[in-house]
Amino acid sequence: MLKSIPFAYDDELKYEIDLRGLSHSTFKNYRSHLRRISEHFSKDMADISVEDAKEYIHRLKSELNQHPQTINQCRAAFIFFRQNVLGKHIPEFALPRHKFVRQLPDILPMEIIVELLDSLTLDHRAVLSLCYGSGLRISEALALEVADIDSANMKVYVRNGKGQRARYTILSAYSLGCLREYWVTFRPKGPRIFPARRDSSKQKPTQHVQSAFSSAYKKRFPFSNKRITPHTLRHCFATHLLDGGTDLRTIQVLLGHKSIQSTSIYTQLTDFHFSKLVSPLDRGRE
Repeated sequence: MLKSIPFAYDDELKYEIDLRGLSHSTFKNYRSHLRRISEHFSKDMADISVEDAKEYIHRLKSELNQHPQTINQCRAAFIFFRQNVLGKHIPEFALPRHKFVRQLPDILPMEIIVELLDSLTLDHRAVLSLCYGSGLRISEALALEVADIDSANMKVYVRNGKGQRARYTILSAYSLGCLREYWVTFRPKGPRIFPARRDSSKQKPTQHVQSAFSSAYKKRFPFSNKRITPHTLRHCFATHLLDGGTDLRTIQVLLGHKSIQSTSIYTQLTDFHFSKLVSPLDRGRE
């Protein structure tokens, strides 16, 4: 990958992102896509045309076989940059969204999750136990501060969830035990629970935790074709709550979903509801 053309629009892009109340994660993702486009063509981003963008997006699909969500994110980054940083209008139809079929996430049994967590180092176990025990996204877990843990009421305050929506969720006794052991062992400086090793003002890098969990799963199941990531633990949290009889509305609140439709996907993953259903063919033969 060429790196001769620097991306010179960090400040302008961040300003426009902040102006619209979008997250820092959005800024990082958009900047990453824009840098790759610029490097691919060896051009300044201001000189990338709509036709260039179409060619690049086509390459993502045809040559690199990128996931449709990645392709759509790249498209969104280019449109955002062109319209809001450069002030150049681009019709929506000029770069069509990539269609894709949303697949159901893979789910792990509770016993396997506990086994995987127990196999991890303490720092990674503390983070990932929150993803499963509280239904947090990995970014939410890593962004937690000491004051966000309410051990008296067994609650976790998520201050910067997706869409900048704050919420409370439950705190598991297992996670609390991990956090207390982690705190005694590492004594992190500053308000962050999981600061970066060299700079306590920054959070621990996401990829370190993702890699540790992926390695633990592959070691336990070397021939599995499931796509297991830390986000799988969030899906398992919701599915296993539903299995236990928790209502969908409560799960929606704990996950921080804006719409109940986002939460309803877990009704297709749970065994609880299916076990209670009787096929009309069987009822008709009673």
